Amino acid sequence: MIRQIPAHTIVAAFAVLALAAGTVSDMASAEEQAMAPGDAGADLRAEGFALTYDVYTGGLRAIRFDFEVDLSDPGYETRIRLQTSGIIGALFNWSLEASSTGDWQDGEIAPETYRTANVWRSRQRKVAIDYAADGARTVTAEPPYGEEDIKRVDPALIPGSVDPTTAVTALVLTSAMNGSCRPTTAVYDGRRRYDANLEMLPPRDLKPSAAAPFAGRVEGCRLTFERIAGFKPDRKRLQDLEVAIWLADIGVEPGQVPVRLELTTPWGDGFAHLVRARTVDGALVFGSEDDG
Repeated sequence: MIRQIPAHTIVAAFAVLALAAGTVSDMASAEEQAMAPGDAGADLRAEGFALTYDVYTGGLRAIRFDFEVDLSDPGYETRIRLQTSGIIGALFNWSLEASSTGDWQDGEIAPETYRTANVWRSRQRKVAIDYAADGARTVTAEPPYGEEDIKRVDPALIPGSVDPTTAVTALVLTSAMNGSCRPTTAVYDGRRRYDANLEMLPPRDLKPSAAAPFAGRVEGCRLTFERIAGFKPDRKRLQDLEVAIWLADIGVEPGQVPVRLELTTPWGDGFAHLVRARTVDGALVFGSEDDG
């Protein structure tokens, strides 16, 4: 059941959202891993937020998802953590942690480091990307990627792209600061190259439920992906994936953030609901205290 919507789909979905740096099915088969600069012209003081989401698939809570961004002029640090939860967590012990750091330069995100660790039962894969000042990047993985995997992406396609966590940061902050959907973000996760594309959706009103505490008017972006290089033709990574991202101002800086995701994938449909939000100093502004 947990394979209905792979984790890579969800972190890619948080691009902004879409969670990624690997999928549960990838780890189970010991295969693929991994998880775009933003238009952030707003005044960046020490601000940020910590958001917690519950992800549901097949009517069951499957994943607890934490997304934190610390901002200080001109830098940023983003941390993502996903962990199976509920009945799904009892059956499938999986977790993903990812982080990215960098600077804001002339209204653009300039990443410096990317780290991710994906654990499926006793198996773990780590991926790191380090960026040089000239835009070059060094990719390392444990266990290492095969030489043929690396060769699938033409080096000419890599400049201008960023790692998945930086892409999520840029997309979220573009929506938060500018109130707009960032049209295209180029992403390279160390092995695959793809574009994350956003387009505006008409506003709507959300009603609360036991799983979805937010109620009110929301703005929308539709997220789709274009596979550029590095994907195996017989795999559906990011293929036929569509995510409706609904955003609202809930009282955190720098502005509106995702309160609900509605995912349509080849493996089935899923939902991610914001259940808690804190300011950069830890003050609770939405939801209730952590229920574990």
